Amino acid sequence: MWSPLTGPDGDEMTALANRFSQENPYGIKVQHLPQPDYIQKLNTAAAGGSLPDMTVIRAGDIAEAAARNVLKPMSEAALAAAGGAGLEDEFPDQVWRVGEYKGQRYAIPLDVHPLVLYYNKEMFQKAGLPEPGAEPMSREQFEQAAETLNKDGVMGIAIGTAFQAATLFQTLIRQAGGQIVSDDGTQATYNSEQGVQALQYLRDLKQKYSPQISGAGDPEVTAFQQGRAAMVIHGPWHISNLQRLPFTGFAPVPQMLGDKYAVWGGSHQLALTTDDPARQAAAGCWIGWLSANSVEWAKAGQLPIRESARAGDRLQQVAPPVAAFAAESDYVIMLPPVPGLEPALWGEGFGRAVDAVLLGQQSDIKQALDAAAQKSNQLIQQNLQRYGGQ
Repeated sequence: MWSPLTGPDGDEMTALANRFSQENPYGIKVQHLPQPDYIQKLNTAAAGGSLPDMTVIRAGDIAEAAARNVLKPMSEAALAAAGGAGLEDEFPDQVWRVGEYKGQRYAIPLDVHPLVLYYNKEMFQKAGLPEPGAEPMSREQFEQAAETLNKDGVMGIAIGTAFQAATLFQTLIRQAGGQIVSDDGTQATYNSEQGVQALQYLRDLKQKYSPQISGAGDPEVTAFQQGRAAMVIHGPWHISNLQRLPFTGFAPVPQMLGDKYAVWGGSHQLALTTDDPARQAAAGCWIGWLSANSVEWAKAGQLPIRESARAGDRLQQVAPPVAAFAAESDYVIMLPPVPGLEPALWGEGFGRAVDAVLLGQQSDIKQALDAAAQKSNQLIQQNLQRYGGQ
């Protein structure tokens, strides 16, 4: 099994693969091989006829990998070994459906990795503010905390650009009741009234609390680590470092706009790259075991998405920081399973527009989003002509 898990999460996955290899009664051995630039390597291996048996794949890559015949449809035997009838009911619909392409099942969800609110417990306590809990803070609570803590050289919240800003934009537009793209993935819709509202709110936050932070490398997280920011919103891959700091608290992302809770997030899913029946069935056994035991995967900072794995108090025992934002599991934004959709929307579209607005390079938000959406729609149409739709 290949994967894009090249850091501490890769070590956790290797440990789980080794445990399954030792414990399963079928003699199945799983070798986990982390691969930097895994999509490029999968495509190269497909061209050379040297694919592995399966891969961990990011949700946004599934549809295109299926369209390119890098991923193989899961056989009935593999699906039965993975969990069989009723498995679908274990997962939120939006996370389950991204593993299906043109009526065939290509992947089984393992986790979601949504944005997390990191906050300085000591600052909240000193200011007499209630700490964020298991439920998302309201807009009023969030804004009161940011305003109260924004003093003595400390930013109430650190807002940067690049990845963080783009994920916050997606979160805010959905919270405001809008969409990033049409349900069928054929039309960019982020240049809507809700999109303008989302980017205006994000710009206001940045200008008020952290106008000087920008660029790659997550400088907004560095500011939080150094005690120069009371709050920051970012991905769960920062948990391993931030939990070493005694002042770090973990919570769901606040409800900052509207009344429709949503949060950006990704998902690792388990997919097959072989159509050999025996190897598919063996991989299905491993997928079924890993899914059933996915609460252990929370040690890597990922939120297991199988409902039965999150039930009870086991998640709290295994990974308290992850348990703190488990309420986000049913509200993670997933794009429709359309080949090439994420880069068409994000990489060439709103990602650049969001940065231009936040950096003061573009003052007219609607104009910036309209131009970005036009570019996105051109790319979406090109991909539809190349691959077809869902």
